[in-house]
Amino acid sequence: MTEDLIKKLNKRINNNIEVLPVYKNDELLTLLNQFLKSQNYLQPKKILSIINISFLEDSPLGYILFKDQKEIVGFLGTIFSKREIKKNFISHCYLHSWIVNSDFRTQAFRLVIPILEKKIFISTYSPINSLEGLYKKLDFKEKSFKSKITLSFPLKSFNDKKVNLTDDQSFFQNLLSEDLKKIYNDHVSLNNNLLFVYFDHNINDNILIIVKKKFKKILLPVLEIIYVSNFEKFRDNRKNIIFELFKRFKTFLFLENFFNDQSIFDDKNFLYKETKKNAYYKNIPNNFKYDFLYSELLE
Repeated sequence: MTEDLIKKLNKRINNNIEVLPVYKNDELLTLLNQFLKSQNYLQPKKILSIINISFLEDSPLGYILFKDQKEIVGFLGTIFSKREIKKNFISHCYLHSWIVNSDFRTQAFRLVIPILEKKIFISTYSPINSLEGLYKKLDFKEKSFKSKITLSFPLKSFNDKKVNLTDDQSFFQNLLSEDLKKIYNDHVSLNNNLLFVYFDHNINDNILIIVKKKFKKILLPVLEIIYVSNFEKFRDNRKNIIFELFKRFKTFLFLENFFNDQSIFDDKNFLYKETKKNAYYKNIPNNFKYDFLYSELLE
């Protein structure tokens, strides 16, 4: 169905417009910056910070619609990566920031074609309503997830395991499994906190978590829990982990995104606000465990 739709859409192609990849340090980045700042409803600084995320140096940061070889009229951001899934390295592309000037919306579909042609694993989270329909027509699979902000009052538990927390890479890197080493090395340059958590002073009993402190509205601090290497172990030791995170980041508010109702904060005693959202996937690899790594949600 995807190929037939692309053939049909290709009949709408405006020959005055090219689709070009944009790379790190590309001269086109200056024009892209101008294009993004011209979109009054956007937050250009946020998008430009997302564009700076690069897991594969030789991959495009996105694709542009380039009119008459002088003007950008559309952009689709891409974050390419190599994901390790059950000992296999899978090529993956996360799509973000699909923006096209209103006069050229009929050409918007062309931005995604170069990625579809690669026949790789593709994902995107929470697109606008008009794009959801296009993703479905292109045979993307829809999967719901929830975004949840929880108000937690950290109380230390003396009955549970003692929790130690460190971000000292020299201390723990050799203790990580090979797949966690790759995740750590891929994400260490991003503006997030990668934390090694171990229990009862036993460094072999551990998990890796990735978090980011954000500020909502009137400088209200929120800690986003982006990744947890072992969900069950986190849950079993949740009280003391949250207590240590509270001490380190000085916030009572925690943000998480999760699939399949696997919330870290599933206790009904927590105060929380929960929103349902959609993710879209194409060419999903076997044994893929749904998470939010290698995506703009890191930023």
